[in-house]
Amino acid sequence: MPAPRLGGIGLFLALGACAGLSFLKGDAFRKEYVLLYSAVLPAFLAGLGEDLTGRLKVKWRLGLIGISACLAIFFLSAKITRLDLPGIDLALSISLISFFFTVFAVTGVTNSINIIDGFNGLASMVSIIILLSLSFVSYKLSDYFLTTFALSLVGALTGFFLLNYPAGFIFLGDSGAYFTGFYIAEISVLLVNKHPEVSPWFPFLVCIYPIFETLFSIYRRKVIKGTSPGLPDALHLHSIIFKIITKWLLGPLADKTLRNALTSPFLWALTMLSVIPALLFWDHTLALLFISFLFGLFYVYFYWKLIYLKMPKYIRKKT
Repeated sequence: MPAPRLGGIGLFLALGACAGLSFLKGDAFRKEYVLLYSAVLPAFLAGLGEDLTGRLKVKWRLGLIGISACLAIFFLSAKITRLDLPGIDLALSISLISFFFTVFAVTGVTNSINIIDGFNGLASMVSIIILLSLSFVSYKLSDYFLTTFALSLVGALTGFFLLNYPAGFIFLGDSGAYFTGFYIAEISVLLVNKHPEVSPWFPFLVCIYPIFETLFSIYRRKVIKGTSPGLPDALHLHSIIFKIITKWLLGPLADKTLRNALTSPFLWALTMLSVIPALLFWDHTLALLFISFLFGLFYVYFYWKLIYLKMPKYIRKKT
């Protein structure tokens, strides 16, 4: 019997319970908590509609995510107003440009978590690592609203992870991926918006694996293959690792569920490669930009090494 793709419902209910508890406790940030929780509804429904019917077009899903981003701007003024780049910051000082750029960025990050949701434990653990990083800097700056919200989602995702990894008894589905991605994006925007000392490239570097995977996938499909960027394929980095690395490690006849579970830790490690330096240089824009550039080079080099099988001979022979 196939596993249900309804993990997002569990996340939605868990965060709803946390919002209710925050309100009942009388937390100073209870209003913001409830408003941020409410803003996700269109994005969540977009994913749920796809999970239940499989017929909701990409443009409609992205449009509903964009509406959620608009609600966050309206409820909490969650806008991107700086990138610490002189010319761009001048443009972002114009309210309309800031608005559209924020909607575009939030929609992109939200969808990026769905892009990497291909193997058991992959999207959920990557998201947990990202959220813990954002909560650490939020706590460091005494922002207890963002700290609490991020850790609430970490708790919900941990419960999901225990059911999803390694055997895959339940999947996030589009609803869970959009739900998680939207909050990663909004916590990132609010953290930079509320705290000028935080470089806007800190959340970018923390999230760079799913972001770069999405951008590289668009480039691969549109430029190299000449197809629509929205068409799915089996050439994501996680798919290549599953086909090559896990086959080499476990053998071509190994159980696919075992190979599925072995794929995700490679991407967890890749995420940590960006998260650790991001936490060390969270307030240093130049350092973060340089490390982001290095990550991009490493990703492309590693990807093409795998895709063209330019691996050591002892790996190629077994693959």
